[in-house]
Amino acid sequence: PASCEAAAEDAECAVSHKATRDHLLLQQSGSFAKAATVGRHDGGATAHGDDGREFDLQGLVNPGEDDVTDLGADAGGASALAGSCQGRSVRRRRRNDEMTSCRRRHSSAGFEDADAPEAVWTCDEQQNHMVCDEAKASQYIGFPATSKVKAQGLWCAVPMPPDDWNLKSCPLSAGAPQTTVKVLTYNLFWWNLFKKHDGSGRSAGKLIAETSGPEEYDIMAFQECDDRHRVLEDARLSGLSGEYEALDGGHAVALAYRKSRWTLKAHGTEDVGEDDWHQHYGTRTAQWVRLQHRDGRTVFFVNHHGPLPVGWGGGCTGSSTSINIMRVIAENAHTDDAIILVGDFNAETESSRIQELDRRLNRVFDGTEMGGVDHIFTNCAADAVGTNLGKGRGEHGSDHDALSVTFKF
Repeated sequence: PASCEAAAEDAECAVSHKATRDHLLLQQSGSFAKAATVGRHDGGATAHGDDGREFDLQGLVNPGEDDVTDLGADAGGASALAGSCQGRSVRRRRRNDEMTSCRRRHSSAGFEDADAPEAVWTCDEQQNHMVCDEAKASQYIGFPATSKVKAQGLWCAVPMPPDDWNLKSCPLSAGAPQTTVKVLTYNLFWWNLFKKHDGSGRSAGKLIAETSGPEEYDIMAFQECDDRHRVLEDARLSGLSGEYEALDGGHAVALAYRKSRWTLKAHGTEDVGEDDWHQHYGTRTAQWVRLQHRDGRTVFFVNHHGPLPVGWGGGCTGSSTSINIMRVIAENAHTDDAIILVGDFNAETESSRIQELDRRLNRVFDGTEMGGVDHIFTNCAADAVGTNLGKGRGEHGSDHDALSVTFKF
């Protein structure tokens, strides 16, 4: 507000509206977020900002997970049927939920606003109307929504699925040929390892090359990654063979898949959560790809870097993030896909985020650093073998352990 002394060094101002006050404090205390991140990760009660100021972290109270709203059965909640057009979201080229028109600049393939070949909702050019292909829709898992909504009123609001809904059953038949898939997830601690120490003699690249083995990684997921090509080049110079396609997911996440084994069928990114204002860097995304192995097997792979503070609940920071991740999977994965979800979730196993995911998927491996915030989930848990690979292979490494799991589907 204009009446507030913006120059006040203690950033205190008599503002009655809490949201306005919080926004002001965030703007004034620019170094708080970085300080709190380091302090939280190190387990300290206080943290110091770039300007030397000390912040009390003990005053940060987790708001919990009491943000569920029941809209009632007549609100259209339990309508998203698995594998059908009913209840499926139409997000492309609309200004709001009521619009169904699809007028656009390009109708031919190859443009960003053109319909993808696998799209369920496409534009009827003659009628200028979005239509749903029921045959294509039946191939997708589908997200079953109830009348209960998590984080109602916030941008991340998401219908809650039934309590017993999960993707823990592997759709692959036991008699089918076996496909081995080796995956990696690695938070690269970019600002420190790469910006401060210039990669520390290809520390991360050496770890990737050394642990890839003769079978090589099929899919690699990176968090806190500002340059995916730099990471792959460091790995190549350190002995990694094979040709990889690297995809940028925004929000400093990226993934790479081995092109000689896999064909890209579809990919995307979607915001699923947001940092609480105490440590606000922005929104958090789920980056996904759908890949087909040369033997015909398909894998739906998701890379995620979770909201801060670590283990926080409520709003767009808590379990709404997990439900949104599950919604993204259900809306984009096919019924016969093997599903793999990896990342630095910034959440320990006892947090509401991981407990929610544990209800929906099989957790097959965890990291140990930061209290154990790196995890790997799947719908096909049999014959999954995980390995903790350490932080790097140079004088400096990440502040997270790289994790690898080999699946035999």
